[in-house]
Amino acid sequence: MNREINLECYSCSPDKKVLHEVLHSGKKLVVRCTSCHVTHQAEPADRTPMVKLKVVVSDYDHSYVRWFEVGVGERLRVRDEMIVENGSIDAVRITAIELSDGVRATEAGAETIRVVWAQKIDKLVVKIAVHTGNITRSYKVPFDGEKEFVVGHEEQHGKIARVKVRRGPVLERAGQSAKAKDVARVYVTSPVRRNERSRSTYRGPRKSAIRR
Repeated sequence: MNREINLECYSCSPDKKVLHEVLHSGKKLVVRCTSCHVTHQAEPADRTPMVKLKVVVSDYDHSYVRWFEVGVGERLRVRDEMIVENGSIDAVRITAIELSDGVRATEAGAETIRVVWAQKIDKLVVKIAVHTGNITRSYKVPFDGEKEFVVGHEEQHGKIARVKVRRGPVLERAGQSAKAKDVARVYVTSPVRRNERSRSTYRGPRKSAIRR
């Protein structure tokens, strides 16, 4: 859970401080208003000494390095979400924390951390398994991390039958849902079309009768 502070919001509360979630603690704060959910920058209330952390971001089939500044004394936890930047700004979720002595931890103070491992969650690829009759096809489709997959709902490839949650259960009951950033794989059933059914039963051309 990211820390929260009271600030004015230019969108919904320019004259009164409201609660904001701190997404990034750098020379300027990147904050999100908890009332209207607008993300904006703000001046830090104090000049707390900062620690610059190396963040290795996993983006499906490749990784890259970003940097994250956080105040000395602040604690980071596995599954915390944050904003990292280095030419681009990405939303990521912490998957592992490596301390200065090489030991992995689920929670640590910023000044004791050597590297943070994270997964990109604002835009990511989701594996979709589509079952059509006896045929299964696999697709890799990009989605926004907040996209909801709901069991029983129709999607582009068919009806969602099951959703496998990353490091979690398989959702099978109608109405159960998970966001794309939490999903390992989505299982979809698609009806067999007439032309596909015909191909599956096709046995090739008939042999002509041989006249004697």
